[in-house]
Amino acid sequence: MQIKSLVFYNTEGEIRILPFEIGKVNIITGESKTGKTALIDIVNYCLGSDDCRISEGVIRDTVAWFGIQLQLETEQVFIARQNPNRLNQISTQYVYFSNADVVDIPPLAEINNNSDIVTLKDFFTKKLFIAEFTNQPESGTRDALSVNFKHSRFYSFQPQDLIAQRNFLFYSQSDSFIAQAIKDTLPYFLGVLREDTIRIEQEIASKKRELNRTEKELKEYNRLLEDGSNKTFELIEEAKQLNLLYSRRIVADEVQAIEALKEVLIWDENMEVVVQEQDANLKRLLDESEDLSKQLGVASDHLKAVQAFVGQTTDYSVEASQQKVRLESIKLFGESESEMHSCPLCSQTIHGNIPSIQAINNSLTVLSKNLSSTIVEKPKLSKHVEKLILEEERIKRDLETRQNGIKAIFREKDESRKLKDINLRRGKIIGKISLFLESYKIVQEDGSLKNKINLLRQQIKNLEELVSLEEKESRLNAVLNQINNQMTQWASGLDLEHQDAPIRFDIKKLNIFADTPTKSIALNHMGSGANWVAYHLLIHFALHRHFVKAKRPVPRFLILDQPSQIYFPPEKDLNQSGEILASSDETAVKQMYEFIFKVTKELSPDFQVIIMDHAKLSFGDFTDSITEEWRNGQKLIPMNWISNK
Repeated sequence: MQIKSLVFYNTEGEIRILPFEIGKVNIITGESKTGKTALIDIVNYCLGSDDCRISEGVIRDTVAWFGIQLQLETEQVFIARQNPNRLNQISTQYVYFSNADVVDIPPLAEINNNSDIVTLKDFFTKKLFIAEFTNQPESGTRDALSVNFKHSRFYSFQPQDLIAQRNFLFYSQSDSFIAQAIKDTLPYFLGVLREDTIRIEQEIASKKRELNRTEKELKEYNRLLEDGSNKTFELIEEAKQLNLLYSRRIVADEVQAIEALKEVLIWDENMEVVVQEQDANLKRLLDESEDLSKQLGVASDHLKAVQAFVGQTTDYSVEASQQKVRLESIKLFGESESEMHSCPLCSQTIHGNIPSIQAINNSLTVLSKNLSSTIVEKPKLSKHVEKLILEEERIKRDLETRQNGIKAIFREKDESRKLKDINLRRGKIIGKISLFLESYKIVQEDGSLKNKINLLRQQIKNLEELVSLEEKESRLNAVLNQINNQMTQWASGLDLEHQDAPIRFDIKKLNIFADTPTKSIALNHMGSGANWVAYHLLIHFALHRHFVKAKRPVPRFLILDQPSQIYFPPEKDLNQSGEILASSDETAVKQMYEFIFKVTKELSPDFQVIIMDHAKLSFGDFTDSITEEWRNGQKLIPMNWISNK
């Protein structure tokens, strides 16, 4: 995108055309108060800015419509936007728009609003091939930002009050929101974020959202597993109390319960059902509950008795085993009578009476038989205990089911006092059953949730490795190093301090540093307006050189307002000629312009520079590039427009 002309219409239909050449330096030199400074605001307004920054005065008093003729890669575009003063407004959202291979400048009579600035921005976003990319901040401290045509224009304007600024480099950077937008979108315009990277990051975000939803489903699945069974039978009892199911319907297990609940969903309020009183069901459940309580008491007593017997048997076995060991010590003595009076260990004679060997052996035989019988019966007792425990648990479950049914009936009785209309009450329970069955369906059909979660996590990991932060930072640093090296090479040809130091642009701080041997010096810590202007030119021409070489979607023009103001302010122009007398200042201004011409020629025909300046130099490139000279009464606005307003 380059500018072919700016067009101005007055209320009488007269047209003022300010032409520019494509791919070259275009200079407008002239006196103060001739309209030079307004050109940047006029271009920005015609390109769809939200507000109108064109200064009040002659221009806004005389112009009815502002127009711009643009040259795109394969077509031309003409845009006209009405002066908001004519509408008694601060700005206007509507524009006149036309495009074709070649666009003629239309007369005022043919200009009517046929589009708006939102559509205009969308058109240029697509025409410049700006990808549908949304910058997602690492933290949640600010909203995501979608890149569009508006963000591509920050590098095309250097107004008079910015080009010699020490604190800011880019257009509107003083606005903190715009400064952050530049930080967020410049990596994209530099080409660090390739198109496939953008697609992958969007796919990662999509899969993370899917993972979050699936994890929530799994959490709900686990919750339903915990309390699903009891809930099923509670709903059955509530349905019976409202005659949605026959009260004598037998539901033996959860499968039958689910089938019964599904039948409730096809219930017709006009169908005939056998009406049963709530009290009948309640009495049945209370009787069954009482009977089960008695059964549970008997089963528990029986279990305790058997467990006590098993404990006594175990104690007897231990005692008997110890006694058997003591009796078996008799085998230390021999079988003869004489051996009974001799110690089996030392063979000395034992004095005193000792029991007969036969009596001890008889006791040992009886004890061994009893002990063997106990050992044989013990496994049978253990199995019996296990059977009794299972029976007790079954009775507890049956009792709990009845008690849940009783609770459901009491809840329904309570609801019946609040909801008099039986169909309304039925609708409520049907809704509960429908919600429950929907959840139950998820539980039954989504058994692979864990596998799905694991797969999504692996897919996200693989994608993140393709666009890791380290890889992105590496590509960004590589591009910035090229830009920094280019600025450092150019620095020797300009009037600035620290020419021999490496020049570095910090994208996070949006500032330029000169890395001297002792320390890094930021632009806002450097003195002299000459330094500030020179560093503004260095970063903008280095960026545009990269934009052109890398074919990035940025407008191919740069507008500079008063770049020589530091050396040649208007008050020095005593004879109003704009000529700079021979001096070091003239040399510095010439160096600056030679740098501008050199880079523009290198990038031609893909780059255009428009300069508004008070100075008028005498060397060839400068004089050949003068588009108009606004002196001796010639200005942006024709004198007859002013006199006739």
